[in-house]
Amino acid sequence: MSLFDSLIVLAYFGSVLFIGIRFGKQSETMEGYVVGGRQVPWLAVLGSLIATEISAATFLGTPGVGYASNLGYLQMGIGSLLARFAIAFLFLGAFYKLRCLSIYQYLAHRFGGTSHYTAASFFLTSRIMASSVRLMIASTGLHVILGLPFGWTMIGFASLCLIYAGIGGIKAVIWTDCIQAIVFLTAGLVMVWVLQDKIGWSSILQTGSETGRLEIFQWTAKEGFFADSNWFFLAAVFGFINTLAMQGTDHDFTQRMLTCKHLGEARRGIIISGFVALPVAALFLLIGVGLFAYYQQFPDTALPTKLVEGIANIDSDKVFPHFIATTLPNGLRGLLLCGVLAAAMSSLDSAMAALSSSIVVDLYQPLLPKNVTTDQQVWAARIFMGIVAIALVSIAWSLQNGGQFIWLAFKIAGVTYSGLLGVFLIGLLTKRGHDRFNLIAMISGSAITATLLLLSENDFINLAWQWPMLAGVTSTFFIGIIPRGLEKV
Repeated sequence: MSLFDSLIVLAYFGSVLFIGIRFGKQSETMEGYVVGGRQVPWLAVLGSLIATEISAATFLGTPGVGYASNLGYLQMGIGSLLARFAIAFLFLGAFYKLRCLSIYQYLAHRFGGTSHYTAASFFLTSRIMASSVRLMIASTGLHVILGLPFGWTMIGFASLCLIYAGIGGIKAVIWTDCIQAIVFLTAGLVMVWVLQDKIGWSSILQTGSETGRLEIFQWTAKEGFFADSNWFFLAAVFGFINTLAMQGTDHDFTQRMLTCKHLGEARRGIIISGFVALPVAALFLLIGVGLFAYYQQFPDTALPTKLVEGIANIDSDKVFPHFIATTLPNGLRGLLLCGVLAAAMSSLDSAMAALSSSIVVDLYQPLLPKNVTTDQQVWAARIFMGIVAIALVSIAWSLQNGGQFIWLAFKIAGVTYSGLLGVFLIGLLTKRGHDRFNLIAMISGSAITATLLLLSENDFINLAWQWPMLAGVTSTFFIGIIPRGLEKV
C-alpha cells in the first residue's frame, strides 16, 4: 500500500475514533449507554440502520453474488421492504409502550422470565455467530488486498471498535455508523465509475445480458417447489420473514430504533431504510456484474480460486478485493479500502454494543443487588463488551472456510431466528402462549431449522436454503400457540 493510501486510511481511523469518543462521552447512565438517553435524531438512526445492514457481507459478498450468478438477490428486497412496515407498526409500538432497554423485556412482560431469558440467550448465540461471519468476511478482504495476516487483521478490527464503542456506548456507535455509511457508499459509487471508465457501460450491459447476469425475477420454480432458491415467491417470502426476524427481534438492529425521541421517529427511520437498502444492494450487485465483464475482456490468471469437489474454481467472493489490490491506482485504492473498513466496523461495533447491553440488561442485571450503582452497571457492560470481542475473533477464525459469504451469514442466523421470531409473533399476534411452553417451542423450531440445514448441506434432501428457516419459524409459532393460558409461571 502506498504512502498516500496509508494516509487516507489513517485519516479515516482518526475521524472514526474522534467522532465516536466525542459523541459518546456523556453515556454514563444505563439509559444513556444502552439507548442514548432516547435523544438521538432519527436521521442519525437511519444512517446507522443502513450502515449496520450493509455490512462487509454486502460490500464484499454481494459483488460476489453478482459476479457468479445474477441480480436475483434483489427479489428478497421486495419482501424486506414490506417487512419494515410490519416492524414499524407492530413491533416498535409494543417496545415503545414498555420503554424497553432490551426488546426481550417485552417477552418478560408478555409471558414471563423463561421466555425472556431464552430469547436473550438465542439472540446472544445468533448475533455472535452472524457477526463472526461479518468479521471473517472483512478480514478476508483485507487479507486479499493488503496481504495482512488473517488473525492480526481480525484483532485490529475488534480492538478499534472496542475503543470507541466501549467508551461511548450506542451513541458512539450510531454517529460513527453515519460516517461509515457515507464512506462505503462513496466507495461503491467510485467503483462503478472506475468500471465504467475502464470498459464502458455498453460493454457491462452487453456481457451481463448475454450471460444472464442482469436477470432479476424468476417467476417459476424451475428446479421444483422446494428446491429452487431463485424462485421469486420463495425469495420474496424469505426476504419478508428474514427481515422481520433480523430487524424486529434482533437487538443489534432494534437497539438503535429505541434511541429515538418518540415512536413516530423510529417508524420513519425503519421504513425509509427499506427504500435505501434496495438500491444500495443493486449498486453492489452491479459492481459484481461489472467485474465479470472486466475480467472477460482482461483475463487474469491470478484471480483467487477455491476447490469445489476437487476442482479449482474462481472464488467470486475474493474477486472484488483482488481488483482493489491489483488494478486501482493509488488514492482510489485507499478510498475503497476505507469502504471495506467502514462496512466491517459499522456492523461489528453495533454487535458489540447490542451483545454487551443485552448481557447486562437481560441476564446480569436481574441477579444484582439493589444497591449496585448505575456507574457499576455501565462498567459491567464495558467489561462484557471486551469478552464479546474475544468471542467474535475466536469464532471468526474458525469460520474462514465456510462457503460463499452472503449465504453463509443467512444460514447461520436462520437457526436461532426461527425460535426468536416465532415467539415474538405469538406474543404480538395472539392472546395465546405460555411462558414455559415457549421454551419448548423455540428449541423445537430452531432444531427443525438446524436439522433441515444439515440434511440439505449433506445432500440427503434437495431443499432450497431458505426453507429451513421458514419451516422453523412456522413450527415455533404453531407449537407455541397450543397452550391457551396466558399465566406467567
